[in-house]
Amino acid sequence: MILLAAFLLLVAVGCLVVGLAEGSTALQWSSFAASALAAVVLAAGEVRRRRAGRRGPADVPTTTATTTGATITAAAGPAGPVPPESAAPEPVLPAPPARAEPPAVAHAPAMHAPAGTGPDGEPPVEEVEVTDLLVVLDLTDEVFVIDEHPRYHLAGCPYLAGQPTFPMPMVEARTDGFTPCGTCAPDRHLARVERSRRSGR
Repeated sequence: MILLAAFLLLVAVGCLVVGLAEGSTALQWSSFAASALAAVVLAAGEVRRRRAGRRGPADVPTTTATTTGATITAAAGPAGPVPPESAAPEPVLPAPPARAEPPAVAHAPAMHAPAGTGPDGEPPVEEVEVTDLLVVLDLTDEVFVIDEHPRYHLAGCPYLAGQPTFPMPMVEARTDGFTPCGTCAPDRHLARVERSRRSGR
């Protein structure tokens, strides 16, 4: 339509120019007719374009709806069976057996050494006064020792009961590293005996 209207306008201009140049009234009227026809062609094209514009939007929703439905159908895909992996339930692991609590062990009470006995089962060492120590330093009076035990004792000491004893001079026992028993107190007793002997002279 636009090309036809342009052609008619060119014809109208040509006729008008020639008609004015030659003074031809017919060419001038032909120019006016071509111009009017070009205007009619342009008006008809505009009317058609507007009608097409009004019909176009009405058709668009149908196309869009159809396209949307096709898209949804394609996205959903065919409904197939559930894969075995997702359908299978998770295995239930058995609970571990309860651990049996060990029976309570009754602890035997600690055995304590009898009164007057050290932690190693030996009698304590006699605490000797300096005056008694000076008296018994070189005495050869007989005392008794137990093999592999560190004390020397008097004959009636309770620690000698049931033990194999060995008699020896007191000075020798001290030289061998034996120490006086704190229960029978041999140094104090022998110091008293020695003082009595010295007093009787």
